[in-house]
Amino acid sequence: MIRTNVILAVTKRNFRSYFSGILGYLFIIVFCVAASVMAFNSQFFAANQANLDQLSHQFPLLLLFLIPAITMTSWSDERKLGTDELLFTLPAAEFEVLIGKYLAVLGVYSVAIVFSLINAFILTRMGDPDIGLLLSSYIGYWLSGAALLAVGMLASSLTSSATVAFVLGVVFCCVPVFIGNLAGLVEWVLSQFGYGGQMYEFRTAMQGLSLQEQLRDFSLGIIPLSSVAYFVFLTALMLYLNLVVISRRRWSTAATLGMEVQYGVRSISLATIFVSGLILLTLWPVRKDLTAEQIFTLSDATRQTLNDIGDGQQITIQAFVSPEVPSDYSETRRQLLGLLREFDLRGGGRVEVRRVDVEPFSEEAEEARALGISPVRIQYEQDGKFEEAEVFLGAIVQSPTDNVEIPFFGKGLPIEYELTRSVRTVSQKNRLTIGVLQTDAEVISGGGFGGGRDWEIVRELRKQYKVIGVNPSRKILAEKKSEADDSETTGEEEPQEDFDVLLAVMPSSLTQPQMDNFLEYVRSGKPTLVFDDPCPIFSQTQMGLSMAPRLPKPSPGGGMFGQRQQPEQKAENGELRTLCRLLDIQWDNGQVVYDRMNPHNQFGTLPPEYVFVSRAGNPKQAFNSSSPITKDLHDIVCLYTGSLQEVDRKKEQEFIPLLQTSGESGLLTWDDFMSQSFNPMTMSPAVQLNPNPKRFDDSYSHVIAAQIRNDSKDDPLNVIFCSDIDMISDWFFLERNRGNLDIPFDNVTFVLNAVDALAGEETFIDLRSRRAGLRTLQYVEAQTRELRRKLNEEEKDADKIMNDRLDEARSELQAEIDEVQKREDLDPRSKGQLLKQKEEQLNRKLDLDEQELEREKNARIRKAGLEMKREIRRIENRVRLFAYLLPAILPVCFGLLFLGLQQITEKQSITAERRRR
Repeated sequence: MIRTNVILAVTKRNFRSYFSGILGYLFIIVFCVAASVMAFNSQFFAANQANLDQLSHQFPLLLLFLIPAITMTSWSDERKLGTDELLFTLPAAEFEVLIGKYLAVLGVYSVAIVFSLINAFILTRMGDPDIGLLLSSYIGYWLSGAALLAVGMLASSLTSSATVAFVLGVVFCCVPVFIGNLAGLVEWVLSQFGYGGQMYEFRTAMQGLSLQEQLRDFSLGIIPLSSVAYFVFLTALMLYLNLVVISRRRWSTAATLGMEVQYGVRSISLATIFVSGLILLTLWPVRKDLTAEQIFTLSDATRQTLNDIGDGQQITIQAFVSPEVPSDYSETRRQLLGLLREFDLRGGGRVEVRRVDVEPFSEEAEEARALGISPVRIQYEQDGKFEEAEVFLGAIVQSPTDNVEIPFFGKGLPIEYELTRSVRTVSQKNRLTIGVLQTDAEVISGGGFGGGRDWEIVRELRKQYKVIGVNPSRKILAEKKSEADDSETTGEEEPQEDFDVLLAVMPSSLTQPQMDNFLEYVRSGKPTLVFDDPCPIFSQTQMGLSMAPRLPKPSPGGGMFGQRQQPEQKAENGELRTLCRLLDIQWDNGQVVYDRMNPHNQFGTLPPEYVFVSRAGNPKQAFNSSSPITKDLHDIVCLYTGSLQEVDRKKEQEFIPLLQTSGESGLLTWDDFMSQSFNPMTMSPAVQLNPNPKRFDDSYSHVIAAQIRNDSKDDPLNVIFCSDIDMISDWFFLERNRGNLDIPFDNVTFVLNAVDALAGEETFIDLRSRRAGLRTLQYVEAQTRELRRKLNEEEKDADKIMNDRLDEARSELQAEIDEVQKREDLDPRSKGQLLKQKEEQLNRKLDLDEQELEREKNARIRKAGLEMKREIRRIENRVRLFAYLLPAILPVCFGLLFLGLQQITEKQSITAERRRR
């Protein structure tokens, strides 16, 4: 029978003794300050996210110091002072004493954790953190510390020296912290003898038992039952070993060896039971998602998709997974396998999941390749060396009528969305069709110049839709004909295949007959997604800037004797005038937008022509919150994008902005951002970007993308127009899969949402856009926004001063020329020669003055930019200093109050006669 009063008595005794001196408070102060240093380091400000990711990553290392400091005196001081014998002679069982001491050190650790909550308070002052995420993180901190406390107590029970107990505590705690690294070391040693390849499963299991791995889900906002059980099991095992150690004093000398063997077998059996329980819990995952957006819980769309599978249908998901993957992809592999189990469990027999472990050069590898799942070569660092491996991490989803391949699950790919979309696609009888207009952009193979491979956007769309090429030289809009008419169409051009949505990239490159066919389709009111760009700089077709709408079409080859043929003319010189009049918009094919607002410090070196549409710097206007296409987007980057403006809109027509710049933006004309010359090799104009154009903010929010809709019967329209094609270049699709950037850009999500909205397939829009809310450091952003405004004003002032001085120099030049022209003592020939010499001399002087003024202007702007960066660092340092000092002040105040009250109590317990006078 466990007596709680005895346990509480021991707990109070040890808890009060810890705070009876200054050493306990000192450890807590150091812990709180160290936690703040880890939480608010330079990476914290670079990431610009209001969370504790940096602290979570290093928290196990922090526990290596704190836990032994708390537990080192729990048993060692008792043995040193001889009070352990007195303690065990009291009417209390050894187990009750053990639990009392454990609760005492747990209380001390809990006090330290409570004081460290000041980090959460600081986050709330700097931004709007996810409270559920912070709660789960601190639950993980508390559970991990509670488990290591039992480990530290075991170290303290082995010695009578507090110093030795501290060292042993550090060594013992290193086992669960570094067990994953230890397994890697063992694998490396065995690999020297030719056995390394057989150790992968062992290393994976050991890494799963490490403290960092168990804390990972807590830092994401998830409370997994398996991790909670891990900490509980570890605590129970260590407390049992504690009990064995403190009970050795009752063993007889003759029976010591037998008792050690007996309790050793018991301990091993208990550890085996615990590990088996962890394996079972891992196979049947139960988790609680505390994040505000519930991003780690199966969405309603996924559940609905699985419920909508017909009773007679059978969906098979074959996942081809390498048993050994680089550490960067281990979490992706774990999430994929976990979601596959969820699909298998919730599929109700209609979804069969087959997991295939693929070894290199095996029959399974050949099977995967035959089904379209190819390995990806990944470079990674291991033991200080760069290595390369072929990794299988793909799946194929099949039904009796259809199949979808997911070649590779990269780190940035939303796994649940990919699986759900694939299951829904193959469970439908017929797919919707997307028509891709064949233009000079060569988005789909076979278009334009007889092109090469498809763009990544086409490959992505093929996972959900049927995708076909649309020839603009033929009639796009299919005419309805009667059976009698059909019988008379012999010899006429066959109509093109019908489709549901038309995707037109760079329609400004169409010739006039092609443009007429395209406009006829748009006028019909059928859904159309248009991407055009005044300054395309992508490289898919190796054309880049030469495809700018203002430039003529490149000359095609293939003429007689190798001569280049005369290029066709672009319709309306690439200005899309008729289309713009039809849509009631203004779009200038020689004008781009820049935006100085860049909330991402890691991209601070990019020019303002790289426009970041972000809720971080422009939360109200960046994205249309009422449109399903953009309401859940957070970050999009556009490169040298154009702008749209509504003009003379028809009463029944809607102009719905989707993407907008901030108020720190402006416009650049063609001559501002582009320099042009003639290329004699290609016999065509050659263009080059101007890296330092003159920029003048206009304080307007410019529309980058908009939806134009007209539901009337007379003039139906359903068009989404985006004035940038670089945002859908292959790089963004590949990077979305790789996930190497800290910021998950929503370029791919935007275009897929736009296609789904036009096609009337909005099931996946919410799921595709599902992600954690953007919670940035609003305080720092507000401070730096004012600095960017001052830098902008400094640049304007520098440009104005330079222009004024140049105008003054030109006026002086003109005055000297006028003075020469007024001279009557010179004949016309001499005057002409003198004027020519004077103009050349003054022009050289003007050029030198202009270069000098340009250098002065750039130096002034550079100085202002450096000053802004230094001021930003000062702001970050002030925040960091506040974050470091505040956690130290609170424990000091608490300690002074507690020690003062303790001293007052002690004085009051002494009679007046015995007090020192």
